[in-house]
Amino acid sequence: MESVTPFIVMAYDIFISYRRDGGKELARPLKSELELRGYRVFLDFDELKDGVFDRRIMEAIDAAPIFMVILSPHALDRCANADDWVRREIEYALEHDRHFIPIDPDRSFTGFPPDIPDTLKAGLGQHQFSQVMFEQLFKVSVDKMVRERIEPLLQRAGRTAMQEQGGALFHVETDLPCRILKFGKELCTVRPGSDTVIRLRKGRHKLEAVCLDCPDDRLQWVQTVEDNEMEDLLTVELRPVRERRLAAEADVLAERGQTAYDAGDYAEAVKLWCEAAEAGNRIAQNSLGDCYYYGKGVAKDYTEAVKWYRKAAEQGYASAQNNLGWCYKHGYGVEQDDAEAVKWFRKAVEQGDAVAQKNLGGCYYDGEGVEQDYAEAVKWYRKAAEQGYAVAQFEMGWCYKHGYGVPKDLAEAKRWYRKAADAGIQEAKKHLAELGR
Repeated sequence: MESVTPFIVMAYDIFISYRRDGGKELARPLKSELELRGYRVFLDFDELKDGVFDRRIMEAIDAAPIFMVILSPHALDRCANADDWVRREIEYALEHDRHFIPIDPDRSFTGFPPDIPDTLKAGLGQHQFSQVMFEQLFKVSVDKMVRERIEPLLQRAGRTAMQEQGGALFHVETDLPCRILKFGKELCTVRPGSDTVIRLRKGRHKLEAVCLDCPDDRLQWVQTVEDNEMEDLLTVELRPVRERRLAAEADVLAERGQTAYDAGDYAEAVKLWCEAAEAGNRIAQNSLGDCYYYGKGVAKDYTEAVKWYRKAAEQGYASAQNNLGWCYKHGYGVEQDDAEAVKWFRKAVEQGDAVAQKNLGGCYYDGEGVEQDYAEAVKWYRKAAEQGYAVAQFEMGWCYKHGYGVPKDLAEAKRWYRKAADAGIQEAKKHLAELGR
């Protein structure tokens, strides 16, 4: 079971009030920074101010548990007027018991104007001011406010709302910040590490979790509640959903890269494979390694080739394991190491890779990284040759011609040379001519 979460209908987490003159330039970056962190923020935009204390503003204040007011220089001066817009917002929020966070921007607040109502002074003054440094340390000061003010207030607001409801109690955990919807209607926001507690009444609930960072990452489930008195832990796991999405996107990029490569557009292939490889696609990583190995679309660079071969090989991609073994065998981009070459060839042959089978056979033939053993060499040559790998078919012809690891048999040598020649191996044609076709 992958989920669940609350029964709290809130359109916003935070309402930001500000004075147009001197406050607009502070309110908008603060709203953007809070939204980047996953909060739903209502900003009292000037275009809503049509001269009437609009019902939309009251509804937004009602819908947001946190009321944030930016105390820019002279922001409260006009609050002496009963019809002042900022004053009306503050008074409405005080009347409806919103959680206040007065913002002192860059430590510029010098005190309340003497002629504003005492109710405003008392209402604002009883709350801890949060210093937000807009000129320097902006993100750090917002982090501190989130940690010390916003999260505790939101959790408190959530618990207060839930205490008024019946139903089963659930402690919700999530691996990614997300919104929870019930039958398509948003209920609340859950974040990793937060103690989100929700209630659901007895019955079946169609729920959906939608990632705040990327709405494409979502999952749906039906949550059954059998007992209103139960208490349980529910876990939302969106990270696997994200990983599957990213993997699918990387697969598409890798395929497009192959199409570009086949068409001779190596630069475009490298571009596409780079993006897919960075996303962890092992086929693209191996293909990018090939581009660096052969200098296709990029300057030849064995060290960079090895880097990408290794990433793909460590994900178990057989072709990359063979390629990495080849680089170790010949010292391309790494210090030459026959034993390490054999190690990677073995990993690839375990998956039936024909080229690696031929290369491992070559190690046994030459006694490099292993004890020389012609019979073992023929064993691996044969496996590769039977898969149709022409180079291995040539090696089988050579071994039968000279009796390496098998009894000398010119007829069998001809048979394997002929297969290799038919596949285009020119050297095999020469040997056939010597033996007489």
